[in-house]
Amino acid sequence: MKHVIIFAGILFALTGCVTKKIQLNPGAESVSEISEHSVRFLNCDLIKTHTIQNAHPNNVDLELKNVAYASGGNHYSVVEVLATRKNRPTSVVAAIYQCGEKIQEKKPELTTSDVAQLLPGAHLVKAITFAEIENATCKVLGTQFIDKTSPEGVYINLANDTYMMSGNRYQIKKIVSTSGGAPTSVYADIYRCKHQSAHY
Repeated sequence: MKHVIIFAGILFALTGCVTKKIQLNPGAESVSEISEHSVRFLNCDLIKTHTIQNAHPNNVDLELKNVAYASGGNHYSVVEVLATRKNRPTSVVAAIYQCGEKIQEKKPELTTSDVAQLLPGAHLVKAITFAEIENATCKVLGTQFIDKTSPEGVYINLANDTYMMSGNRYQIKKIVSTSGGAPTSVYADIYRCKHQSAHY
């Protein structure tokens, strides 16, 4: 009886505690993460949003690559981290994008007063990535609220506000409102990161 219990324990340890790694679909290896701030500069269309719940941290990026590829996208961006394990995301909300082949559509003309202007120096501000968190020393400077504006205005205002707070990275923590699937009002944490390595 004692041997049966020991055998059962070993069997459980080998089968129950091992997380199966998601296989990357052929073609999905070309999908990459993109910062939300870069989306407007790379001619990107938002295809859909995707939520991952209670995944192993090693599988989050793989699942997002597969979902983006299957949806016809080539980039993804994590817009909200819902849960973490050992400072690595396990539950996230992500945006899936197709960049570089944007369908031309008629947009209303905007006057200069309607569009937020990027401050000189603010172009260096970017959304923080998970790789950056692991390879950089980052200090949270505060939380910023971006009131309802255009989707493009959200990222311009985030970059400007981060720059004005002497920060260089931001992370969207909560999306308050959206338009066509893109955020128009958000709460974001502002960071000042000192890079320890250039390997991202």
